[in-house]
Amino acid sequence: MSHRLGIIGFGQMGGAIGTGLVTNGALPAGDIVAWDIAAPARHRAQAAGISILGGIPDVCRAADIILLAVKPQDAAGALEQAAGSLAGKALLSVVAGWSTDTLAEHLASGARLLRIMPNTPAQVAAGAFGLSEAATITDTERSDIEHWFDTIGLVEWVPEQLMDAVTGLSGGIPAYIAIVIEALADGGVQQGLKRPVALRLATQAVLGSAKLLLDTGQRPGALKDAVCSPGGTTIEGVRALERSGFRSALIEAVVAASERARQL
Repeated sequence: MSHRLGIIGFGQMGGAIGTGLVTNGALPAGDIVAWDIAAPARHRAQAAGISILGGIPDVCRAADIILLAVKPQDAAGALEQAAGSLAGKALLSVVAGWSTDTLAEHLASGARLLRIMPNTPAQVAAGAFGLSEAATITDTERSDIEHWFDTIGLVEWVPEQLMDAVTGLSGGIPAYIAIVIEALADGGVQQGLKRPVALRLATQAVLGSAKLLLDTGQRPGALKDAVCSPGGTTIEGVRALERSGFRSALIEAVVAASERARQL
């Protein structure tokens, strides 16, 4: 069975998923409808061939799987507008901090639920999706949803109580790695490289290292050891990172973001 997807909120996350699904052939644009309050978001959807409907109830009536991709402070209002239009349908939520139980409290009887935490690289088929094991979707819905997300990234099912940790980890990593790449490129510039060259080299090296780990299953520590020759240049760089508390800073970023998700 092929399901039709409705997207409520076509901003950074909803837009990344919607355009990613269309661009990578997981769903034809004609099988997706959307709504967003912001004109630039609506134009982005239309540029991908996705139809913009008149409001949230219209999206819910036109689709049988609904992706809720709004800010946490807007979620209650969006679900109130959806109201009975979600009865008998599946709601996928990417709302940070909203647990499956909290979502259920705002839904009419008969709606099914799946809480997910994606990230924006879904737009280029390199996303990371955490899906809550507390889902109440049907087997056919699960099959279609897994196919969609497999097409645009990696899918991991995790216990509901760990979804905030997924938010703090993979949900935030695009920002963390953007800072890392920018800082590495700054180092290259300081050493005399032109900024565009330094940025391309840093970005490609991060991409290649991540692909090497995924494709080989190699432990990160083993990759690090393989690059660090005795008395060589890279081990000196690693030493500088350790002196600066680099590992601890990254750990603290994930912990802080996860705790903030729980507060939301």
